[in-house]
Amino acid sequence: MLYFVELDCIRLNSPRGNYLDQPRPDDKKRLPPYGPASGMIQGLKLLERLTPAKIDGEYLRANKIAPGNEYKVVGALQFLGLIDEDGRPTEKCRLLKTQGPPHMLALQQIVRGAYRDLFDKISPREATREQIYNHFVADLGMGAEMASKATRFLVGLCHLAQIDLAAAPSLRPKTASRPPRKKRSRVRPAPATSSAESPTLPFVFAITAEVAEMDEEKLTEIFRKMSRALRRALSEGK
Repeated sequence: MLYFVELDCIRLNSPRGNYLDQPRPDDKKRLPPYGPASGMIQGLKLLERLTPAKIDGEYLRANKIAPGNEYKVVGALQFLGLIDEDGRPTEKCRLLKTQGPPHMLALQQIVRGAYRDLFDKISPREATREQIYNHFVADLGMGAEMASKATRFLVGLCHLAQIDLAAAPSLRPKTASRPPRKKRSRVRPAPATSSAESPTLPFVFAITAEVAEMDEEKLTEIFRKMSRALRRALSEGK
């Protein structure tokens, strides 16, 4: 006699002690975290420093993480795969204890894996804040306020993991650049000029009544003498 048993999921034990879950087709999509972004990121950083046996509201409350919203931080850590349903740290959580490039690579893989449905649809470099928000609303059925908070948390995560995101440009730290050197301008002194060479030499010629009554020949002779005198004065002044 054969017996058929319907299983909700298939659990495969791996050499490392973890298991892979294969959910049924009618499972609902998990909603991304939408609690206080700063508190949830503090919870993640707490796991980078400490290795508690269990993460729950009481433990977060003792460490003053997101007071009043501890349960949302627990949900965020579960969504990222850092703790299981019982609050026990996973292998991914242990990878956060690394330093340097391995730590950053592990954090990037954690974020990309948790938000795979979004990043499979939109490249992070092209994902604007509006596209992320619309994905949460249209594809996951989140409300406006929830989607806004979830978007804010994801942008903060990508900033922490140094994932280039269009919604938050220039996430990677920039190397300090030296300020451009200022060019020193040399001021050349103007050549000294004598008053005779100055084109603005003042010259006044008064027309009196007597001059006005002179005939043309006398006036012409006077102007010729004045012209010769001025040329001579200029030549002697050089």
